[in-house]
Amino acid sequence: MYWSNFLHIYQPPTQTEEIVRKVTDEGYRTLVRVLREAPGGKITLNINAVLTEQLARYGLDDVIRGLRELAERGQIEFTGSAMYHPILPLIPKDEVVRQVKLNSDVNRRYFGEVYKPMGFFPPEMCYSYEVAQTVAELGFRWIIVDELSFKGKIGSVNYDRLYKVEGLGDFLVFFKERPFSAGITYGTYPSAKPFLAALKGGLEKNSYLLTGTDGEVYGHHRREQEKLLSEVFARGTPETCTISELIKYFKQVDNVNPVPSSWSTWEDEVAQGIPYPQWQYPGHELHRLQWQLTDFVLHTVKGVPPNAPGFPEARRLLDEGLHSCQYWWASCRPWWSVEMIECGARKLYQAVESLGDTIDDKQKKETSRIFQAVVSKAREWQESGEAQRLKQEYRKEHPEVSTELTFGG
Repeated sequence: MYWSNFLHIYQPPTQTEEIVRKVTDEGYRTLVRVLREAPGGKITLNINAVLTEQLARYGLDDVIRGLRELAERGQIEFTGSAMYHPILPLIPKDEVVRQVKLNSDVNRRYFGEVYKPMGFFPPEMCYSYEVAQTVAELGFRWIIVDELSFKGKIGSVNYDRLYKVEGLGDFLVFFKERPFSAGITYGTYPSAKPFLAALKGGLEKNSYLLTGTDGEVYGHHRREQEKLLSEVFARGTPETCTISELIKYFKQVDNVNPVPSSWSTWEDEVAQGIPYPQWQYPGHELHRLQWQLTDFVLHTVKGVPPNAPGFPEARRLLDEGLHSCQYWWASCRPWWSVEMIECGARKLYQAVESLGDTIDDKQKKETSRIFQAVVSKAREWQESGEAQRLKQEYRKEHPEVSTELTFGG
């Protein structure tokens, strides 16, 4: 068995310097140290460029240098992604392309030529055929998604072979295994011993384990859980490899047509046709208002000539304002934060506000109206207990979510 461990590290554009420094001390530097101490250990890593810029801005360049050196040594394989972590199936194609290109340009500026990803991580593993098609058009060779995207069922993927997306030529799709990934996220495997015990006889099989989590679960969310990595690296069992290396080891390739999903979606939600419930849930009034604001700001900013006064700032704020966290923290499935909702909505509001007299008063007033509606609804749900009620309802439906950590996103 090969273990291909995918890690995703990211901080939203609204994150404070204090938190970025704390996560860096506890998590990112820990990852760099563990990999440096184990020359045979390998991972596949996504770092959204918004985090790369934060590390540079706050003088945390040692992490950038460390990741670059590890990539040069072949221990880290980078993936592509979208700069500010938007939910790609929910935004227009031209915005998807823009975010992906921004991400590549910024990361290449800091990591140099070693940043040449073959694969692509759609934020939150939110998959759609259209996103895969766009990613393939941009030159990537594969995409990673959750195993739920394989026929909408957990436990259906055969990890002794590879898969191609039907209709996209040789473009591959890798399915992140969920049970072990959830176990890592929730602290079931703090070290090698319980991890290897859970694998049991699977170690002898001609197969691979493809886990995927937030990189922050090693040292930040889970103190000392980096032991799992260091101990497995030291044992050399299972052998670790990057995702792209799996292409060399497994030759059988089947065609598949993945279904829209994310790494936080459940089987019942896919069956109901709700692929991205934490970001766009039917009948969810806050989500409806958030996307009304998002769509209005997109239309307003993109309707302004690029050489107009205030456009560069408006465009930057719009790029940042598309980040996924505001919708996630409004979902009550089970995540909830009035502060995160307001911070995200304010980015979008400020994008229009920065255009000044370039746009008319009617557009300004409408943006302000929707922004205030988002803020008012969030505060109303907090004060009335509606948010707590929805959280409890979700927990009853999905008791598997044992803590308010994600499966990765």
